Amino acid sequence: MEERDIIIRKILEELYIKFDPKNLYQLTLDQYGDFLISTFEYINLYKDKYHLSKKDFVEFSKLIHHKYNYDEYEDNCWERVAFFMDELIFCFSTPPPYFFNSNFEDFKNKIRKDMTKGNGL
Repeated sequence: MEERDIIIRKILEELYIKFDPKNLYQLTLDQYGDFLISTFEYINLYKDKYHLSKKDFVEFSKLIHHKYNYDEYEDNCWERVAFFMDELIFCFSTPPPYFFNSNFEDFKNKIRKDMTKGNGL
């Protein structure tokens, strides 16, 4: 259990940095794809040590929402965070082979293709 708590804390600390609205609201559409991919890569480092569940991501989302006041930003910043969290939930709590059966380049291309204006952004 201790290892799980350490992993959860490390991931949450990274998500706090990544989902800081001061950084997030400035991203271009192209940068959103890279943002999600880098977040996925970071969390993926821990996939063999602890299987993250949908419940973990829901908890991450709640904690992030309470840490920052997204209402101060005009550009629907919280909606983007919710969109990203939904994507992460799907990526990590969907059983293989959704992403793990293909190579990482295919995954990145799919994410970039899905990152279009009006698709949660």
